[in-house]
Amino acid sequence: MEYPVGNITNEDFLAMIGNASGFGQAGVAGGGNDSYINGTLSPLSTTTAPALHGTYPSGYTIAHIVFASIVVTILMVIIVVGNMLVIIAIATEKSLKNIQNWFIASLAVADFFLGLVIMPFSLANELMGYWVFGAWWCDIHSAMDVLLCTSSIMNLCLISLDRYWSITKAVEYLKTRTPARAAIMITAVWIMSGLICIPPLLGWKAKQPEGPLPQCQN
Repeated sequence: MEYPVGNITNEDFLAMIGNASGFGQAGVAGGGNDSYINGTLSPLSTTTAPALHGTYPSGYTIAHIVFASIVVTILMVIIVVGNMLVIIAIATEKSLKNIQNWFIASLAVADFFLGLVIMPFSLANELMGYWVFGAWWCDIHSAMDVLLCTSSIMNLCLISLDRYWSITKAVEYLKTRTPARAAIMITAVWIMSGLICIPPLLGWKAKQPEGPLPQCQN
């Protein structure tokens, strides 16, 4: 369909189209699906839109993506290596194999897998603006995200309670804090975290938003 330009310059009309479609800031995700080319309004594919406007569907430029990727990758390496060293130290050093460090080791396991399994895919999804890893992995990734985040929080609560009882009920609590009870407490934390992440895998979850590009939201 032809659109008369009249007294409006091509640059002005292109700006009007860009503002109306929302492409100026967010690319395809902003709702722009058409392009004004040679005086006509024609469909614009999702693959050419980022190149035309210098951004990806997420709205980030290449410079932003490169910078964020470097910074977050460094953080992920620190998280993974740091927690791995904590786990190895507690598992190998006799002086660290006390019951109170079991809770710290449980927390380190949760944070280790958060940095290794969850953060890389979440970073890619954020920077690209869409999910490229398939619907099956979206469900698994979301469930593991809930499992590990919940477990990390509950392990922190468990460590806090252990420290609180050790101070307020030092003699009584330390006598009852046996390895078996500590193992039960840690197991209970992981079981409760697992129960929270199961419903989304069984279909109890929000419907993913529809659009030209696949999305994965928790």
